[in-house]
Amino acid sequence: MTDRELSGKVALVTGATGGIGAVIARTLASAGAAVAVVGRRADLGTAVADELGNGLFVPADLSRRESHDEVLGAVLDRFGGLDILVNNAAAHTIGPTHEATEAEFDRVVGLNYKATYFLTQAVLPHLLRGADGRIVNISSIGTTRSWAGSSIYNSSKAALDNLTRTWAIEYGPQGLRVNGVNPGIVRDGPMSFPVQAAVDIEEHVLPTIPARRLATAADVAAATLFLAGPGAGYLNGVTIALDGGLTA
Repeated sequence: MTDRELSGKVALVTGATGGIGAVIARTLASAGAAVAVVGRRADLGTAVADELGNGLFVPADLSRRESHDEVLGAVLDRFGGLDILVNNAAAHTIGPTHEATEAEFDRVVGLNYKATYFLTQAVLPHLLRGADGRIVNISSIGTTRSWAGSSIYNSSKAALDNLTRTWAIEYGPQGLRVNGVNPGIVRDGPMSFPVQAAVDIEEHVLPTIPARRLATAADVAAATLFLAGPGAGYLNGVTIALDGGLTA
């Protein structure tokens, strides 16, 4: 592998106007990919895309089904194809099950699961066209090690893990690789900020992690690059527990 291992590839990264998604976009671009950045905030998304060299910002609210074809159309108009999809966009909520509202449930599940499902459906014909497509789903270690107050978020991510395995089985024979990254608490990841605010990380979390540190957005991006690149050519339907050994 080289530092330009994705040269000639086109990647679409959702939820990439900041946080982990923006770092993933920069990492894929540094490996040679043309990258489309998708998100709601035009000011932030444009700034990220401008950093990438051959970048494109596509404004979209992915919870709107009609936005999926709009995103795909913008990517095809600019780059002519699509090779890599990174499903990173996510919503989060914390609270006990007996206090959850239907609106809260619909917001989180609608983005984390439903939007991912139907955006992937929209782009699949193009990922399959070259018999070398790749999907990387950004999930959570909460799918295997849960905690109180996480019923909606973690169950939505567990559904995403199942999609990773199912899509690998359905489309692997056509050359598509589908894998996932399941981070633990990410120090600079917005989804992890509520947990970091509620828990004494130094006292209660770091002693349980063999690496004795939290993950970073750069760690997530490096794992994503690996799964999107040629070095992971025989991996399919796999989720990487990016947790510093927490679940070992």
